[in-house]
Amino acid sequence: MNDVVIREDEVQVFLNSLDTVRVSYPLYEGDLLVARPEGTGFRLELPATRETFQDWLSAYGPIAGELPSYGDLQECMFASGIARYVNQAAFESMLISYGQLKKTVFFGLDTNLFYHGFVSNNPGINPASYLIVETVRDEITYAINRKYPAKMIEEMAAHAPRCREFIRELENKRMKRSRKAAYLALKEYRTIRDRAMEITSPEKHTHLSEENDRNIVSALRKFEEERYAFPVLLTADIYMADLCMAEGLEYFYFDRPYLLEATTCTAPEFRRLLFNLAAVFGFVRCNGVTLFGEYGGKGNDLDELKARFEDDGAYREFTKDVEVCRRLAALGITR
Repeated sequence: MNDVVIREDEVQVFLNSLDTVRVSYPLYEGDLLVARPEGTGFRLELPATRETFQDWLSAYGPIAGELPSYGDLQECMFASGIARYVNQAAFESMLISYGQLKKTVFFGLDTNLFYHGFVSNNPGINPASYLIVETVRDEITYAINRKYPAKMIEEMAAHAPRCREFIRELENKRMKRSRKAAYLALKEYRTIRDRAMEITSPEKHTHLSEENDRNIVSALRKFEEERYAFPVLLTADIYMADLCMAEGLEYFYFDRPYLLEATTCTAPEFRRLLFNLAAVFGFVRCNGVTLFGEYGGKGNDLDELKARFEDDGAYREFTKDVEVCRRLAALGITR
């Protein structure tokens, strides 16, 4: 097979040869998104709506839960820095108001914001002002280590026999929930953990989300009582917003758009999106190349993908160009 292991930035070498990038999922008919170069970035079209995903999933019955949903696409768009909350401008206005308070303002991060890459996508906020409740960290780590048993892989392959070669790459690899936790939430947590303040939870992490939510709110309320500070919980979960209101904790609820719209993005954002889609979906197709986020023989490096080329000539050209880029990078030349 024409397989080569690459890193996220090396995806650009492949993109440089394309006028139009069509991204699809092998088990679905039709494109997830279409990207065309525009200036120094890309213009994205999103032909697959929420209803389109529902139609695709309805054909797979018992295995549908392990296949990509519209919500998964939306999370990848947020984590890549492309999608925006409906009320993002309102939050930016609130930041100005918080800056005028006499108390020091801290921002507690709900678990869902780690999946959205909130910290990376809001560089204007001082990392030292973030609070991470132990329960949030535990929710992320608990979700990471679920792997596909061989029996489940066989069931998935039986429902999609024409994609058996792709599905088999997932055997003994992370299930969808674990892929999202590892590639989105854990990577984001690692970027902030040494700079943010971690605070203890009043109770241990449980497998019930409602109890964990109460743990998070209680930890922030205790922090507020013990320090002359003003904690604000940031969340994209309406239940958490209701809980904060009931408990008298300041919060900001981020409203996600119901539908993703055509938009523009930078080249690095688009590379990150392709990486996130391959990682969270397990694999995606880009024109004549399949990008695998999880695959047989992969180790623990969360920054690697495997690219499988259908065309021998395209494979040889790509590997030659990538090797040149790697040699240049190894020289350590900077401007």
